[in-house]
Amino acid sequence: MQATRTLATFVADTRYADLPPSLIAECKIATLDVFAAAFVGSSLPWAQRVVEMVYELGGTPEVSVVNQPWKTDVSRAALANGAMIGAFECEPLTGSHAAGTVLPAALAISQREHRDGKAFLLSIALGFELSGRLQKTAVGLETTRGFHNPGVQGPFGAATAVGKLYGFDAATLASALGLAGSCAAGLLEFAWAGDDTKRIHLGRASSMGLESALLAKKGLHGPVTVIEGPYGYFNAFSEPTDIAKLTEGLGKKWIIQPASHKAFATHVTHQAVVQAIQDLKREHRFDPRAITHVTIRGAHRILEDRHTVRDPMTVMGGQYSLPFTAAVALTRDMSNPLVYDQAAVQDPLVRRLAKSMELIVDETVHDLFPAQVEIVCGGKTYKKVTSAHKGSPHNPLTWADACEKFSRYTRTLIGEAQAKAIMDAVADLENQSDMARIATLVAKA
Repeated sequence: MQATRTLATFVADTRYADLPPSLIAECKIATLDVFAAAFVGSSLPWAQRVVEMVYELGGTPEVSVVNQPWKTDVSRAALANGAMIGAFECEPLTGSHAAGTVLPAALAISQREHRDGKAFLLSIALGFELSGRLQKTAVGLETTRGFHNPGVQGPFGAATAVGKLYGFDAATLASALGLAGSCAAGLLEFAWAGDDTKRIHLGRASSMGLESALLAKKGLHGPVTVIEGPYGYFNAFSEPTDIAKLTEGLGKKWIIQPASHKAFATHVTHQAVVQAIQDLKREHRFDPRAITHVTIRGAHRILEDRHTVRDPMTVMGGQYSLPFTAAVALTRDMSNPLVYDQAAVQDPLVRRLAKSMELIVDETVHDLFPAQVEIVCGGKTYKKVTSAHKGSPHNPLTWADACEKFSRYTRTLIGEAQAKAIMDAVADLENQSDMARIATLVAKA
């Protein structure tokens, strides 16, 4: 099977007119949601360290970096922007976090080459799709092999978007994918101690994918069997799988629809539980200090070992732990992402609740919901079965929802006028004649 060539031909042949209107709308929502995540990331110390490194390295001052007053080259901009987008567990999930790996590369090239909004939208849609297909076809990549999905799929998606922006033919695109395959990297070992490596996987993937496409543009050759070959992507990263699924329905069904977004700054497997806890708090107004017992019953997927660390010492560790995140949600209003801070990690009440929480795997459930949350407080028991969180494929984020979230996430970071200008420009993305305008809007005002 010539999977790499098939995907490259699909990317080369697809035009803006081929995109369903619903997908265009979802890509605009994803763009605004990515910018919200990047602004939040720009305020956090671990992302700031990446940004500082990029600034110190220099680079040709040709493209913007989110919420920064200076410019750098396209590769370093993709690294910095991707690191900020992935800095706080609140970026879109569509296409295996592809918004944080594909969009920074596409934005950087679109700004430098003055591409229009339609070209940008087409490039990210194709990058999302290719990344998402790789993720859905792989088996056990994260849960068994220990690789981090966006780190290993991201370079392919970023190379796809950049190649499309430059109008690569199928052969050059296949070569770009071949080069990107050797940049696929990212280990899940960060999960146990909450280390910062997770924060940089998206930026590294974006930068490496972008550079792979630029090298292919120069005529460098990559293996055009990189996906399906005996030493290719699936044989290296995945357990045995049916690679035919990778191209099934290609061009007819966009597997990245419906879109997937987060409602809270925590791992996707925690979203519905956090929503249930927020609802219970609003409905019953109980005092978290009076809680004597908490039980969460759900699928194994939300209660894997890597998601049940009881005593994390970092924000990253907390955001990856279901019992700890549930404890934070019990004591704080998670609608504000920045309440998940080091003070929350060190809060004795949070740590007590997380340590004593009862977790029960329900073998009859195989999805993120329904799970059940039970809270015993002040002699009363409160229960709720989880439902789809806002932004999930079953409860999609609308444009109005995305604007509300963007305003809420950025209100302490940028001015109201800048926020409105960004929202208005993204709403009219398909009519933008030069993406440099939007890239400049999200830079430091």
